[in-house]
Amino acid sequence: MHQNAIIAIAATFGLAAGAGGTYIATVEPKVEAQAISKAELVAAISAYPSLCPIPTVEAPTEAEALAAYRKAYAASPLVWDRNNLPEISLALGQCDKAGAEPGVACMTSVKMGHEARPIDRSVGFARSASGEWIATIN
Repeated sequence: MHQNAIIAIAATFGLAAGAGGTYIATVEPKVEAQAISKAELVAAISAYPSLCPIPTVEAPTEAEALAAYRKAYAASPLVWDRNNLPEISLALGQCDKAGAEPGVACMTSVKMGHEARPIDRSVGFARSASGEWIATIN
């Protein structure tokens, strides 16, 4: 066979292979996944609630939080007169896991006396080895 004919045949096969490869690469894939409706999702979660567990956080009661806060306040090195501590009251708000620290972080409203204005602040609470709640005042 003539050399030009061989080159022409090889070029034809090359173009055919390139066009076939391009066609295979650009053909739209068959979609096998489909979106489910909200009703189907609600039905699945209702049937199997373990699919979406609701995280629970162990938090102190308001009385436990108040006792822990009073103890932490009395032990603070910033308190000058430990014999004349203010009457502390505390209202406990939302609690959530305390990030990298142990225990929980809770929003609190703290009053340092009957006439004092409440101060909203985040306070950490964790259980000690004895099971008592310990407050960390930041």
